Order: sequence, then C-alpha cells, then structure tokens
Amino acid sequence: MEIGKFRRFLLDRGMVYFYATYIAGYFLLPMASGHRKLYYILVLPAVALLWRELLAFYRDNLLARLVLAYVAYMMATLLWTSNFTPQEALGTLGYGLAVLSFCLISGYLWTEQAQRMDRLAHRSVWLAAGAALVSIVAWYSQNPFPSSRIITLGVMHHENKAACAYGLFLLLSAHYLFTERGRNNKLTYGCLALVLLALVLFTQSRTALAAVSVGLVVLIGYRAIGLLLVATGISWALVASNTALWWHRVEAFSFRPGIWQQVLADMEGHWWFGHGYLLDPHVNAYDKVFNHAHNGYLASLRDGGIIGLGLLLALLGVAATWAWRLNTQRGERIYLALILYAMTCIAMDYDRLLVHPKELWLFFWLGIGLTMAAYARRDDPRQVRYHGITS
Repeated sequence: MEIGKFRRFLLDRGMVYFYATYIAGYFLLPMASGHRKLYYILVLPAVALLWRELLAFYRDNLLARLVLAYVAYMMATLLWTSNFTPQEALGTLGYGLAVLSFCLISGYLWTEQAQRMDRLAHRSVWLAAGAALVSIVAWYSQNPFPSSRIITLGVMHHENKAACAYGLFLLLSAHYLFTERGRNNKLTYGCLALVLLALVLFTQSRTALAAVSVGLVVLIGYRAIGLLLVATGISWALVASNTALWWHRVEAFSFRPGIWQQVLADMEGHWWFGHGYLLDPHVNAYDKVFNHAHNGYLASLRDGGIIGLGLLLALLGVAATWAWRLNTQRGERIYLALILYAMTCIAMDYDRLLVHPKELWLFFWLGIGLTMAAYARRDDPRQVRYHGITS
C-alpha cells in the first residue's frame, strides 16, 4: 500500500482501530512485554505518519506545549545525571517520546474521530468490567476470600497500579450511569460500576480508593458520599479480616512520611535542576530501602528540581483549569474528574511519569490528552458528548 493511501486509511478509521487494539491489550494480553511491543510496532509508527495533522491540530495549544516542555526538560536532565549510560539514556528518550505520542494521538482521535472514540470508550468499560469479573472469580477460586489482595489477569499485576487503571473505567461507568438516557442503560452501567468498584476494593489499594472518591464527588456530587462511606468501611474490613495483613498495610502506609522527608533531605545542593532522570530512585528511610519515592511530584522534584516540578504543576494547573471550564461552559464533568483523579493517584504512590506503556498511561496521561484536545474544540457544539448530569 502506498504511503499516501495508508495515511488516508489512518485518518479515516485505521488509527482508531490500532488505538483500540492497544487499549484492549491492557485486559486481553497475558504479558506486559507483548503489550509494550503492540504500541511500539502498531501504534507509534502510525502516529509518526500523522505528524503533519498533529502539528496543525496542536499548533497553538498551551497545554500541549507544557506537556512537550515537561518531557523535553526531564529528558534534558539526562545531561547531568550521575548514573548516565548511553543505553539507559536512549531507552529513557524512547519512553518520553512514547508518552508524548500517546497524549497527542489520544486527544486528536477524541475530537477528530469523536463517534468512533465514543464507541471505544463505552466498549472499554464493558471490557474492563468483564476482565474485572473474570479476575475476581479466578483469583478467589484459589486464594482466601475476602482477605487476600487480588492480582488481576492480563498485563496489570501490581495491585495499586491495576486498581488505579480499573478505577478510571469505574469513573467512566459512573459517568455513563448518570448521563446516558434510558432505564436499561442506567441499569447496565450501574451493574458495570459495581463490578469495577468491587475490583478496586478487592485490590485493597488506598491510593485508588482515594482517587476514585475524588473523581466520583466531581461526577455526581453529594450522591457519591454515601457510597464512598460504605466502600471505605468495606475496604478497611477487608484489610482487618487478615491480622497479619492489617499490621503490614498500616505499617507500610506509615512509612510514606519518612520516605517523602528523606527525598526532600536528599535534595540539598540540587534544588533548582535536580539530580537527573537516571538517578537511582531507591530511598533509605527507617533503616529500610524503599524502591521509589511513592509520590510523582517528589519524583519530578528529585529528578528535575524546582524547574521540573514547576513544569509538572503548570501543566496540571492548566489541565485542571481547562477541565473546570469545560464543566462550567459545556456541562461536561468527566474531564475535571479525570484530571483530579490523575493528580490524586500520583500524590500517594508511584514515581517517574515518563515510562514505557504501562497502567500510568491510562490513569494519568490519558485524561491530560483528552482535556487538551476537548478544550481546543470547546466552541464546537458537535464535540459536546454529555450535557451535564441527569437524574
């Protein structure tokens, strides 16, 4: 197929198919390595062919420029990192490029292929709920119920990361529950939301539960409070059902303040520009060694100094402002819910934000990509998906 014809195929519908295949891979593929290859072999080359369209679409987009500035600056810190090796630096540059491409193509497709992307979003909720149900049945058929922390099937094996990824689809299901018309639709998405909420609870991830709480309050207001109180009680009851696990989880959470304090203490002499992106992220605290900073903001400060953290806060601030305006001007709360969800997730866990295809792309970068594109088309009435929350 000629390059010109292939580009037209991508612009028409092919890119959506490639993108949908990658998203489905989170739940259907058995190995994370295969999922990464799917993006690098199928999606990234196709994105590269659409560089003219992406450049024109984001030409005057402030948020896109801030995302680019953050990625570029964090990659520039490789120049003064103490653990520099050409191989690791090249891999890190690839991660930064991949994250940037994911944000750009997600937003572009969200507006330019709105109907197809809406169908993809709805079907993704079904797929996520189906994967959640299968994971719950498969796990508890072989492990203690309900005390053991579920490890999901597919590429998402870490409890916190999986919970945050599934939590995003919980927000989408709640969004559809209160915006879709028709009793059958509401019943359907209500059931899907309960399945996804169960998965989040069974992971016993406090990070995901806190982020879901923030997102649901944005989406449905006071109606979320009762549900969140019940969910929180169930979450603590699940942990308390296993005495050994209870003490381990309480102790592990209590380590975070000391980890954060040590990260700040290690910043002496590196406040402005940071240590560089290849610094060993391990933290020594409480006579223990922890594998990362457990805070995405502090990780950006550690690697990029005040400049790196400032760029991160700037892009998140603009994203939150634009999402708020989309809510007030178009009645769409989902963007604000996704941005605040992302900001909450990285406040309690995680480390570097420029990583190869992982769960972080879903619960952090996806909301940013959708918001920067939706706001650019805020005056187009055809881009309004859902006119507020209905009862």
